[in-house]
Amino acid sequence: MHYGRTQMPWEITDYDLEHYPVWVRTPAHTEPVMTPLYCEFWYGYMVDGIRRGCGKNSLPTTLGYFWKLYKGHGYLTRGIPLTEEIPQREAKYREKMAEIIEDPFGYADKLFVKFDELMAPFSKMNIEQLSREELIDHIHDIIDLHIKSIAHYFDGWFAITPLPGLFQQLAGDLAGLEPTDPLYSKLTISTGNPLYQSNSGIADLARLALDLKLDKYFKLSDKDVLKALEQDEVGKKWLNSMDKFLEINKWKLLRMYEFCEPGWYDKPALLVADIKRYMEVGGVHKIDEDRDKKKEERDSLTKEFLSKIPEAQRGLMEKLLVCSRAANYWSEGSAWHGEFKRMAFGRRCFIECGKRLVQDGAIEKVDDIFMLFTDEIISTLGNREKGRYIQLINERKKEWEGYKALTQKQDEIPSFLGDPNQIPEMLRLDPTLSVSISQPKENAEKVGALCVGGAGSPGIVEGVARVIWDETHFDEIKKGEIMVCPMTSATWTPLFGIIKALVCDSGGSLSHPVIVSREYGLPAVVGTGDATQKIQTGDKLRVDGDLLRVYKIS
Repeated sequence: MHYGRTQMPWEITDYDLEHYPVWVRTPAHTEPVMTPLYCEFWYGYMVDGIRRGCGKNSLPTTLGYFWKLYKGHGYLTRGIPLTEEIPQREAKYREKMAEIIEDPFGYADKLFVKFDELMAPFSKMNIEQLSREELIDHIHDIIDLHIKSIAHYFDGWFAITPLPGLFQQLAGDLAGLEPTDPLYSKLTISTGNPLYQSNSGIADLARLALDLKLDKYFKLSDKDVLKALEQDEVGKKWLNSMDKFLEINKWKLLRMYEFCEPGWYDKPALLVADIKRYMEVGGVHKIDEDRDKKKEERDSLTKEFLSKIPEAQRGLMEKLLVCSRAANYWSEGSAWHGEFKRMAFGRRCFIECGKRLVQDGAIEKVDDIFMLFTDEIISTLGNREKGRYIQLINERKKEWEGYKALTQKQDEIPSFLGDPNQIPEMLRLDPTLSVSISQPKENAEKVGALCVGGAGSPGIVEGVARVIWDETHFDEIKKGEIMVCPMTSATWTPLFGIIKALVCDSGGSLSHPVIVSREYGLPAVVGTGDATQKIQTGDKLRVDGDLLRVYKIS
């Protein structure tokens, strides 16, 4: 059993392998391997929120996707409703969707307001001043925040994101438009998003540094840049602008789904790396420069596309097209309003818990707190038990490091468990799974390609590959390179402003790398399954986002 918890429903068992046709590994959200503490939040509270969100919207042929652990790594499958439940679920779903279709952006915005209301009490807290009893209360508040925030997230997710699947199906039937057609990408872009606005702010800071001729300071190491600017009168003015940016945007950790990595709120120097990257491209934020042109092209193509739809279905198709854009808006906007903040508030809480337990002698280092579960943290905070968990922490840390060592070994951690031929049917019955899953649309060897994807963003470019395994390697990426990675999440978004193209092992048509690549106008091929195994840093590639192929060239 993972981490010695004998009553853990988070693991793939023999029953799971027999009952569910296939489990698919999804590095998008769960790798690098999660710490024991965050496993509790992901495989416990997140999975519960998925079920509740799906149940509220009553998708007919799924109970939502289920996450479970196999050798420390995350795999997911479709929750299977009882056959006799489906008619009732379908009736409720049709009623719910009739409401969403009329104003999907409005539905998303109402949930963003709920996120903001949930987060507001936490943003100004000074938890260092909390008594021990108040800190224990705060842990319970953090758990409650996650449960409620996750419920809002999956309310929006299961309300809005199934609708692009319906649009894709009808677009294929009525106009012969395939989801992998470049036209689909151009029709569904939605550039207005608070996450992109945050990236625009980073570009503004980069441009300001260049305008003020402060670039010499940014040649220093990240940790020394801010110190050097503090000694310069012009630098102080720039720091004031950075402080204003952080007042709004500081709740962003290096890694989106974890507590163990620092963030802008507790390590502002992390922002310096992003600013340096934007300085390389002259402080330009591509979405801002291309927004009007892209919208004009999108609106023109929309009129042309809708003119080919039979008049009887044209009104519905126009609404579903708007819903497809709203799905992108929701996916990235919810990260900014909810995911970043709840993660940062959680880290802040548990770091303070770690400090108290180090003072007690209950644990040896502050970061050891991530090896414990919340009930253990609460118990030890209350009882002040010296040395209580030192041995257990060392055992769990060894186990955790062992799982991490398996990540790049596909023979140990396969892409799927079960029958891969069942994946298309699983995606048909739960289209929201395309946030993480797709299958290569053809055989790479037969078409002479190195890799083939299942989803992507249009365009064809050539360039040099840079393999980035996780967020700790961000500093390795260089302007104009083709990023090759297992998957991306919202914390990777600033990199899209400097790369030339993107290739991912994982991901489907609703995944972060696809959505953001389309918005930034980058060719992308995702869902290859094996790009990081076949490509090395320095390889020269041709990325064909139109055909979803990647070629290695001499």
